[in-house]
Amino acid sequence: MFDSLPLEIRSERQILPDPFTTAPTPEMLAARAHFSVPAGFVGRAAVMIENLGSHVLASFCLEQTASGMATSYRDLSEALLWPALQLDEVPNMNFINGHGQQGASRAILQTLLDEYPVKPYLQGGREIQWRKGQLCRAFAESMTDPAMRLLAEHNRNPKGALIGLGEWWCGASPAHEMRFDGTFYAPRACTKFLYAWLVDGVPHEEALPLVTEETIPHIPVLYEDRDVIVVNKPTRLSSVPGIRETISCMSVLERTKGQLFVVHRLDLDTSGVIAFARNTRALAALNEAFRSDLVMKRYVARLDGSVRADRGTITLPLSVNRLDRPRQCVLSESAGGKACATDYEVISRTSTCGRATTLVNLYPATGRTHQLRVHCAHAEGLGCPIDGDPFYSRLGLEGESADTRLCLHAAELTLPHPASGEILHIEAPQDFPDF
Repeated sequence: MFDSLPLEIRSERQILPDPFTTAPTPEMLAARAHFSVPAGFVGRAAVMIENLGSHVLASFCLEQTASGMATSYRDLSEALLWPALQLDEVPNMNFINGHGQQGASRAILQTLLDEYPVKPYLQGGREIQWRKGQLCRAFAESMTDPAMRLLAEHNRNPKGALIGLGEWWCGASPAHEMRFDGTFYAPRACTKFLYAWLVDGVPHEEALPLVTEETIPHIPVLYEDRDVIVVNKPTRLSSVPGIRETISCMSVLERTKGQLFVVHRLDLDTSGVIAFARNTRALAALNEAFRSDLVMKRYVARLDGSVRADRGTITLPLSVNRLDRPRQCVLSESAGGKACATDYEVISRTSTCGRATTLVNLYPATGRTHQLRVHCAHAEGLGCPIDGDPFYSRLGLEGESADTRLCLHAAELTLPHPASGEILHIEAPQDFPDF
């Protein structure tokens, strides 16, 4: 079930970094280099690093993709990929957490199911029943996840301080996803329920906010009047406050500009031009402008690879990956995907030290989550992921470091002024680092 390999590496680490948000440690990268993946294997390989003092011990576990994986996203559907389960269909396995407390998988899952309210079937009960079925599916999937299996094994038989846990992808990408051979990606989001239970009592780091009071970046103001403010949002700063990222572009601006209202958002990792309304009348006018397609947005992205055509349109439909939110995947509209369209044009192509990159303009006609990132990365899109993308690129979680970033920038925003109707045209140049 598990393979182990001692590595002649001394480490000062004594605590587990968060496997969902932290770049793989040097020990994990060394372990990947020493591990031989079986020929023909396609799926997830997980590594766990335990510190034994004089050296570290690397343990490995594999999870193969489902047999008969489709060769085209058109052959897949939400129902085929994520069928619901009932509680009694979830395997009942015994687990031990870091405190030595035992728990059966169904009992752990039941505590999550009990959080749902009881409602009549036709008054919300049907939706709740569906959500419970999806939660059961997600929990069952987490039990087979190789990183969670390694964590469970550590709790049963610890050999040293747990200082590393993660997964990399092996082989070809599933047709509906974007994964690259040998790339570390975060464990699926569905594993977070089980991870939280297993890691309780294990010395570990929580997922920390990217921005604190001590690290608030400068936010350049590009345009400002009594109705609207437009700024150049830095990368790794959330547009609006969230559960983990309580400090955001909006909250920082409100400290000196007064109350602001959300008009649109940029992904946390995306930099560039973003507008906020300064009163409710301006908010209503700007919302109407977005609904009426009176707003033009241009993004600039640096892609890993050489885009073949100079210009074109990508129309891949997208669906949220129910087991790995917020990751998106490609599914046909008849199978649950939502229509999307992105126009692109190549700005330049370069090749440095044998690595080709392409700078492109992107014009989204729709605004789905991760639309530009998926349309660039998927094999039936541009087939060239955005540099530094922790979700969809060849860099994967290794992009979660201070020296890298998602090379996607909202470079231009054109919209009617909410009071006068005058066309505002605002630009901010990209400043992608070399890595």
